[in-house]
Amino acid sequence: MASSSFAPSDEGFQSDPLEDLRSRHELAALLQGTDVGLALFDDTFKLVVCNSLYRAKMGFRDDEARVGASLADLMMLSSRREASSGIGMKRNIENVLDRLRSGHAFVVQHSTPAGHPAEISRRVTSSGMVVETVREVPDSGALGSATNFALVADAARTMMVQALEVMGDGFALYDSQDRLIVFNSRYAEYNAIIADLLHPGVTYEVLVSAIANRGGFAMPADELDAFVANRVSQHSSGTSVVEFQRSDGRWYRVDDRKTDDGCVVTLISDFTHIKLREIEHKNLSRQLQAHNTHFNAALNNMAQGLCLFDREDRLLVANERFMSLYGFSPEVVKPGVFRKDIIRHSVDLGNLSQEEFIAIMAGLRPGMRTTTKQRMKHGRVVAVMTEPMAGGGYVATYTDITEGEVRAAELREHAIKLERSNRDLEEFAYVASHDLQEPLRKIEAFGDRLAKRYGATLPEDGQMFIERMQNAANRMRRLINDLLGYSRVMSKAKPQKSVDLNVVLAEVLGDLQVRIEEAGADIRSTPLPSVPGDPVQFGQLFQNLLSNALKFVRPGVKPVIEISAALEETAGPRTQPIRTHKITIVDNGIGFDNRYKDQIFKIFQRLHGRLDYEGTGVGLATVRKIIERHKGDIDCDGRPGEGATFIVSLPFEGADAAAEPARTDT
Repeated sequence: MASSSFAPSDEGFQSDPLEDLRSRHELAALLQGTDVGLALFDDTFKLVVCNSLYRAKMGFRDDEARVGASLADLMMLSSRREASSGIGMKRNIENVLDRLRSGHAFVVQHSTPAGHPAEISRRVTSSGMVVETVREVPDSGALGSATNFALVADAARTMMVQALEVMGDGFALYDSQDRLIVFNSRYAEYNAIIADLLHPGVTYEVLVSAIANRGGFAMPADELDAFVANRVSQHSSGTSVVEFQRSDGRWYRVDDRKTDDGCVVTLISDFTHIKLREIEHKNLSRQLQAHNTHFNAALNNMAQGLCLFDREDRLLVANERFMSLYGFSPEVVKPGVFRKDIIRHSVDLGNLSQEEFIAIMAGLRPGMRTTTKQRMKHGRVVAVMTEPMAGGGYVATYTDITEGEVRAAELREHAIKLERSNRDLEEFAYVASHDLQEPLRKIEAFGDRLAKRYGATLPEDGQMFIERMQNAANRMRRLINDLLGYSRVMSKAKPQKSVDLNVVLAEVLGDLQVRIEEAGADIRSTPLPSVPGDPVQFGQLFQNLLSNALKFVRPGVKPVIEISAALEETAGPRTQPIRTHKITIVDNGIGFDNRYKDQIFKIFQRLHGRLDYEGTGVGLATVRKIIERHKGDIDCDGRPGEGATFIVSLPFEGADAAAEPARTDT
C-alpha cells in the first residue's frame, strides 16, 4: 500500500464517491476484469455501474440493469423469474433494503439463467453505497472452491486498492484499538508533516500528538493539549465531524465513522476554498448587519416618518416615526403591503375621512415628485412628499406640520390685525392732516391777531398767556407733522429703487444749511454706497439723525459730526457670507446714558424736558421704522458728556451698489 497522510475535518461533509473516481468508464473497465458479477449502487439504491458478467449471472437485459435502475426493482425482477410469491417477495425486498440502510450485509442463494448455483453478496460501504457480487458455487470440492474464492478475494483487494487511490479524499482505516491498518496516498499527502510516522500499527493518538508537537495546527499553544485529547476521544467514538485549520493556512474536514466490527474509517478532505468563502460570507454578513443596524438607527431616529415603496407601489420599509404618526401596527403595515391598503387602513383607524381617502387616492402619482397635506380627524396636519428613486420606486416622507399650520394661521390673523391697524393709522393721519390742523390754524391765526392788536395794552400776565398759547400751538403743529411723517413710513411708502446716499445726504445738508451755520458745525463725510430703498425716507432718516446731532450740542464746544460707511462681512448659514452696509454717524454732543438706548427709539420717549431741548419724541422712532422697512437695523452708543454714535445697518445688494465702500471684516 502506498504511503498516505492524516488530518481531521469538521462538518458531516462527505464528497460523492462518484466524483472521487476518475470516470464512470474507468470503473466499468475495472469491473469487466473480474471473474465475478459486480454491481455498485449509490446510497439511494440506484445502480451506478455493473459489469456484463453481473447481467449474465442475474439474467438481466441491458435495458433492465441500466444506470439509475433501483435495487428494489432488480430484486423484484429476479424474484419473479424465480417464480417467488408476489406478496411475500415484496415484503422480503423491503426488509432487505431496511437492513441494508442500517449497515447489514447479506449473502443469498441464487440460480443463474443456465441453472448453475450461485451466491449473491450485498454489503454497504462507509459512504452508504451498496456493493453486490454474484459468483457461481462450483461442485469440484473444497480445494477448487477455496482456489476460486482466493482469486475472487485477490481481485476484490486489487479493485479496492485502485478505488482508494483514485479517491479525492484522504482515506484511513483504524482497527478497534485505534491502530492504523491501511491508508491511501491522499491521506499521506494531507499529513505530510508526519509522513515518517505513517505505517500500519501506529495509533491515532501518536499521529495527532505529533502533528500538534510539530506545529501543524493553527491554534494557540495553550489549547493544543485539550484539542489533542478531544480529537483522540472523538476519533475513538467514530461519530465525529471536525473542521480545523493547519499552520499553512489551509482548512481540513475530518469525518470519523465506526464500522460494525469496531474499526474506524477516517475520511479527510481539503475544503479551504469552501471555508474561505464561508468566512468571507460571514464577514460580509457582519458588515451588512452593522450597516443595517446603523441604517435602522438612523431611520428610526428621524423626526419625519419615512417609507420606501417599490415600482409596484408596495411597501419596502417604514420607520418607527411613520408607524407612530398614524398609529399603525407592524403586524398590519409590513413590507409587501400596497400603499392604497395602508391609506385605507388609516381610514379604518379614524385618521382620515372617506372623502380624504378619495382625494389622496386621486392624487397618487407613483414615480413622480408630489407634495400633499393630509388633515387628520384628530386635528393634526401631515405633509406628505414623494421623491422618485433612480432604480424605480420612490421615497415618501411624512412630516407633522400641525404647529406650523397653527403658527401660519396665527400669522394670517396677525396680518389681518396689522392691516386693520394700518387702516386705522391712515384714518388717524387723515384726521390729523385735515380735522386737527384746521382748528389749530384758527388758534394760531387768532393768537397772532390778539398779540398784534391788544398785546401792548394787556398786562404782563396777559402777554404771558398769549405767548404760552402760541408756543403750545407751535408744538401741536410739530407733533402733528411728526406723527404724519411716522405714519407715512409704511402707508405712503414709495416703491424701492437704487438710491445714491451721497445725493440724499447732499440734499439734507442743503436743507439744514442755516442751522449748521448758526451752530458753527463741522460736518465730514466719506463716500456712501448706493442701496435699494425709498429716497424720500432715506432723506427723512438723515434729516432726523443730523437734526438731533445739531440740537444736543455741548455749550462752548464746536459741533463736529462725522458720517462714514463700510462694508461688513460675517459668516452666514451654509458658509455663505452675509454682507452688510454699516453707516455710522458720530457727534461730539452731550451724549446719553446707554441704559436708555432702547428707550430713545420709542415714540414720544424723551430723555430731556421740553424747556431744555425742543422736540416731540417721534424723530428717532421714525428713523427706526424707516430702517425696519428697509430690512435693516439701527444701534447706538452714548457717552455722557462726550457724544453719541448711531450705526445704521442695511443689506448689501451687489447689483444696486454703485460705489462699494472700504470693507471691514468681523
